[in-house]
Amino acid sequence: MGATLAEMGAAKDLTALQDVANKFERIGSSETTEWLPNYYAALTYTLMAMRQKEATNIDQYLDKADAFIAKLEKQNVPTPDETEVLKAQVAMMRISVDGPARWTKYGASFENAIARAKGINAQNPRAYALKAMMVFNTPAQFGGGADKACPEIQVAAQKFADFKPASVIAPNWGLDSVEGMKKACK
Repeated sequence: MGATLAEMGAAKDLTALQDVANKFERIGSSETTEWLPNYYAALTYTLMAMRQKEATNIDQYLDKADAFIAKLEKQNVPTPDETEVLKAQVAMMRISVDGPARWTKYGASFENAIARAKGINAQNPRAYALKAMMVFNTPAQFGGGADKACPEIQVAAQKFADFKPASVIAPNWGLDSVEGMKKACK
């Protein structure tokens, strides 16, 4: 599992990410009581979606992520806030395809998943990071932008500073995005 996580972090293209997703899927098929393989397979598919330009391709990868999230929901996940974070990430990526058209369909899904994640674990930095990303990438005329996101970014950065992952393979992603957005704050 640790080696596959390292491969995910080092993956430079879609082929490498697909190999990683396939490995997580194989691990999940053999370790049916473990939730992390399904979690990381879903996360890998969201990363693949982020590298796409075409809406159809983005949605196909997010559909695969949703399938692994559905598997997670049937498992005994000790940290269900992480499942909610993944749901929020998928919703955010779907909105990114066409914000004005898709906000009405996926906006509430995003907000509800973030609220559930924070309700389960108010210390989960990824919930705050995704909220900051959503505000950061929302056009100013719709209430977003860097200035509006800075308070969320600061909270996310503090949550990451306080965060200690449960193990070396526990979810521990998102800080790089927060650090990147932080540069836009004055």
